[in-house]
Amino acid sequence: MNFHSMAKWILFIMPLFFYMGSLQFSQQEKEAILVVYVKPSLNFSSFRLLLDGKEVLPEIRRNTYYVIKTKPGKVKLETKGATLRNLTENKSYSLTLEAGKTYYLEAIREYQVLMSTLHLVRRPQQTGELAIEKMNPQYIDLTKSSL
Repeated sequence: MNFHSMAKWILFIMPLFFYMGSLQFSQQEKEAILVVYVKPSLNFSSFRLLLDGKEVLPEIRRNTYYVIKTKPGKVKLETKGATLRNLTENKSYSLTLEAGKTYYLEAIREYQVLMSTLHLVRRPQQTGELAIEKMNPQYIDLTKSSL
């Protein structure tokens, strides 16, 4: 291939490369990622997760992480008991999600006398990535649903 034909090829391919990159970038700018995970533990009560009042996870399972793709903006996250609801304390959290960012939330169970609570604790990306390495993944895309 001579220099002129190579230059024509590069000039032809470059706009396509930038166009494809801009499509991916614009899609990422329209979504934020929540990664909710629960480390392996003894589990005597079951919890569910709500996002802006709508159930996203009917049961948060241990040794599992959930990759939840959603729209950016301020969201309200709630943990509620799925079984034995009178023995679980509901918790509510507010979080502002930025487009193109990933947020790691560790779900930590707290046991008290006749009561259990599920707390969501934000973790740095590196901590979250290490924690989920050997866990089972589940993917939820809320950008394409009515949730």
